Amino acid sequence: METTTFVASVLGLVSFFGVAFNWTVVIANRQIPSSKHSFGILTAYQAFGDAIHSTIFFFFVCPTIYLNNEFLMNHLHYAGYWLMFGYELSTQSHLLISFNRFCAVFYPTKYFTIFSIRNTHRVATVLILFSLTYTFANYFMGCTLNWYKEVFLFNFPPIEFCLIFVFYTDFCKFLFTILLVVIIDVLTVFRVHQLRKKIRGTTASADARAAAQRSREMSFLKQTCAQGSIFTCELITYFILSPMIKNQWLLFLSTSFAWVSVHALDGFVTLMFNQDMRKFIKKSILRKPIPHDLASKISSTRTQLN
Repeated sequence: METTTFVASVLGLVSFFGVAFNWTVVIANRQIPSSKHSFGILTAYQAFGDAIHSTIFFFFVCPTIYLNNEFLMNHLHYAGYWLMFGYELSTQSHLLISFNRFCAVFYPTKYFTIFSIRNTHRVATVLILFSLTYTFANYFMGCTLNWYKEVFLFNFPPIEFCLIFVFYTDFCKFLFTILLVVIIDVLTVFRVHQLRKKIRGTTASADARAAAQRSREMSFLKQTCAQGSIFTCELITYFILSPMIKNQWLLFLSTSFAWVSVHALDGFVTLMFNQDMRKFIKKSILRKPIPHDLASKISSTRTQLN
């Protein structure tokens, strides 16, 4: 098997799962009433960014790598623009979701005011505009994200201006994001352990609804921490470890493979920890089709009513 075929196949397989997982989250989120809250809305925006990234990779980048067509290769920087947008939207959504869980734990009485539905949509809109503006700024400055087939990864042009520009707008920004996500998640988990000890000590028999709500909140927190950990590992391998790696395949694993995998895993983790989404998927798969004669009766009834 040729090297390019192998690279295209691996990235194609991972991005396929990313497409399936993340679009499922986006669609399910719109159908499930229990997801109509700030955490659910932010999760949907994060999944949307992941879905864009995985979709571009699966339908455009991987076929281009496989075909190794010079014309398509020369136009991969257009794909790079939307890959950057999807990645930026997903990354900043991670930070917002971590902050969301932090407020839910530390400021429960003010949580629904801070993260009201209206405020959440406003913040998400600003996030999309910021991601588009940031991505456009890179391209306006001439620092386009191009595919370098010799090393199997997307990168910026190796010119001095772009190296300096990207160092501050990419590396420093994402390093700051790593630190914030880690600090916020650690503080949140620590606070949850404190609260659980207090609850055990003061209430012997908890109300069933309150217990169910705590279980739900814990699932959200586990999802946030799992996604934050995966995201942090990807940033460390891509921005810190990869410049030290000389082996071609280790470089591929720590950059392109890690970049595509983190978006696929985001969707997978959401489906794993969200019980309502799993129930929705199970119902959708097991839903029996309406018998033909019953469908005809329904159709004729609607016609009569009209």
